Amino acid sequence: MRRRKFNWLRIGAIWIAGAAAILIVSFFVPTLQNASINMLFRLRGELPAPDDIVLVAIDDASLQRIGKYPWSRQITAEGLDKITAGEPKAVGLDIIYAEESEPEDDQHLAEAIGKNRRVVLPVQLFETESETVPGQTEIIWLLPLTEFGEVAAGKGHAHAAPDVDGTLRSIQLSKADDKGNRFWAFGLEILRVAEQISPGDFEENQGVLRFGTYAITLVRETAAAAETAEKIPGVTVVRSNEMLINYVGATKSFRQYSFADVLSGAVSPETFRDKIVLVGATSPTLGDIQVTPFMHYASEERQGGQAMPGVEVHANVINTIKSRIWLGFLPGFWNLALAFLIIPATTLAVKFLDGWRQIVAFAVILTAIVAGAIIAFNHYFLILPLPEMLTAFLAAVPLLLLDRSLAASRDLDAKLHMLSEVQKGFLLDENDKKDRQNRLGAIVPRNLEWKLEAVDDITARLLTRMSFINRVLSGMTDGVLVADTRNRIVFVNENFSRLALIEAKNLLGQDFIEFSVRRKIFSEKELRDTLESVLSGKNYETEFEIAAPQTKHFLIRFSPVTAGDDALSERFGFSTETPVIGILIMLADITEQRELDRLKAETLQLVSHELRSPLTSIQGLSDVLRKFPVSESESQEMLDTIHAEAVRLNEMISRFLDVKRLESGNQELQFSEIDVENLLAQSVSSISPTAAEKQIEIRHKTNSSLPVLRADSPLLAQAVVNLLSNAVKYSPTETFITVEALKADSELKIIIKDNGYGIPPESLERIFDKFYRLNRDETSETIGTGLGLSFVKEVAEKHGGRVSVESEENIGSTFTLHLPYRENLSHYENK
Repeated sequence: MRRRKFNWLRIGAIWIAGAAAILIVSFFVPTLQNASINMLFRLRGELPAPDDIVLVAIDDASLQRIGKYPWSRQITAEGLDKITAGEPKAVGLDIIYAEESEPEDDQHLAEAIGKNRRVVLPVQLFETESETVPGQTEIIWLLPLTEFGEVAAGKGHAHAAPDVDGTLRSIQLSKADDKGNRFWAFGLEILRVAEQISPGDFEENQGVLRFGTYAITLVRETAAAAETAEKIPGVTVVRSNEMLINYVGATKSFRQYSFADVLSGAVSPETFRDKIVLVGATSPTLGDIQVTPFMHYASEERQGGQAMPGVEVHANVINTIKSRIWLGFLPGFWNLALAFLIIPATTLAVKFLDGWRQIVAFAVILTAIVAGAIIAFNHYFLILPLPEMLTAFLAAVPLLLLDRSLAASRDLDAKLHMLSEVQKGFLLDENDKKDRQNRLGAIVPRNLEWKLEAVDDITARLLTRMSFINRVLSGMTDGVLVADTRNRIVFVNENFSRLALIEAKNLLGQDFIEFSVRRKIFSEKELRDTLESVLSGKNYETEFEIAAPQTKHFLIRFSPVTAGDDALSERFGFSTETPVIGILIMLADITEQRELDRLKAETLQLVSHELRSPLTSIQGLSDVLRKFPVSESESQEMLDTIHAEAVRLNEMISRFLDVKRLESGNQELQFSEIDVENLLAQSVSSISPTAAEKQIEIRHKTNSSLPVLRADSPLLAQAVVNLLSNAVKYSPTETFITVEALKADSELKIIIKDNGYGIPPESLERIFDKFYRLNRDETSETIGTGLGLSFVKEVAEKHGGRVSVESEENIGSTFTLHLPYRENLSHYENK
């Protein structure tokens, strides 16, 4: 108990260390979470780009054809008119027109915005000198000119703040300046205009922003995050109303058209019908670019090596909301709980598994961590705490393996000490024994060299002991098997291997229960109860049989193997004076003895019952004829009866001897190639007179396609005649019997079907037993020996086949001989 408590204390310390590592990674190394999000995006790959969001790009081609930027606002107005002609759902004009230009140009642009009626303009925060407090600065909104703002359908902030590593992963859906003036995100405002949602149809709840029919999952700001930000400068805090952007892919994932092509008419206005159109700069020279998780990981066509223009970021924001594919985290507690679960999972793998199973378990856990994070991200848009889970795995596994290694070293020292104690008093020098006790009795774990030296020394003595015991046990005539207390087979002699028909080397190390149950020697429950009784110090013996090609009978004895060392028992805490350290199993083949017993019983039954009945009839009738005057007719009837009983007696003895010769193997089968149809014809011919007396017709269905069969012709013919004789004997007059032979797969079937009295279902399993007769046969005039079907069964089995029966009372019976014809029965010819 003390050792177990100490183990759990060590495991508890490892769990605490793993939990500390998780907390450190979670709160002090946020860049790992950012890196894992990048990896999840790249492993997922690109999503299908939506058809209803298009970009009109102020790209390098437009700058070359139209001229240096900024252009005249008249040009922007003309391009906007081209887009308006296609009747788009909404237009996001990602250009801040906060300064006045030529009045005529401003008027044209204001008219173009007003004509469209669905244009959304961006606003931007900027720092300026405070109007109320001299010398201080304040953050206010940079708004578009009044003439533009009044005709625009909406305004949204275009501000995007990257994380500490410079990658833009999220956007605040609302921002406010120092005066409390708030604007919704540019992409959110464009979607509101496109779907004609009321400006007041917003509801802000904890973790969710409800907007029209949308319920957008937000990243929750936590107190822990805020506290961390105060202590560690430069760490990005989770912001309010923040939504993670689910990027479709790298830059140029959305369909886009050059502004110059739209202006020239090369792009039809119909292209923009019922679309959300974003107009903005995509040329890197204009500077409006952001680093995204896909950067450097796309193909050349997708230009993954380039940062993403701001207008395309807004397109991804719109698509994230519109497609309802916003990303989210588990609540903070569940994030940590999920990571903590990895520690007990690895603990169980280390505690209960060894070798390759342990490696497989680690691989499964690691795969589950990574695959679970990928599946949750790809299919459920959920970001699992991958860095924390990997930290738990990488922290727990080395510590647990180190702890197990140290524990195994201590256990090995204890086992070496135990082995040295077991060697006392058996082929050991007393001086060496004393020295060994001093060296092996150390409690502190020893180094590897010491262990190897001790193992070599003890192994030499164990081999000496085992060699002596092996010579003793191998010389025994019975089969001997020894199993340890865990039912593992540790010793088998050659006689046991011979009786069990399995090599000794294949038995060593096996579980004795599994071996016995697999061989159908015992049921698992019966054997477990027996072994439990033996381990408690009791002896047990029983008999069983194995249905091999020939049935074998065995006697098996179980005995406990005890240590027989009181000092050792006291030292190692055994509960009995003679602790049980194994099980001795003795196996003896008693087949000959049981066969003799069976032959005696069957012979006794034949003499005492089967022979007595006809002899009694013969004796009684002959006494009547000898002592009393009998009329000629009665005398003839009695003589007929005496003759019939004598014939029956002779037939019974002959069949009994035939069956016994076959069972004992004394009668060798003479195999030859036979024509089955000819054999059936002769059998039918021999039984036809008897059938004719009862007016029973025998119908022989011939089959010319039968293969040549190798068999003992006289025996097989006698078996067929027996079946035909029974069919005639147990069929009413004026019926018919069908005889035919068929080929089916690798066997040949000889089928004899009658229309007789049939066999009751409860008797079907016993009709092939010797001397078994139906109750109706014992009281009817039809008297059988009870040996005919037993003889048929023996003949079939000697030919490697079997006999089957199907019967229904008052309908008839069908007996079938199944005989293999392939490979010429070479296996059975050698029996």
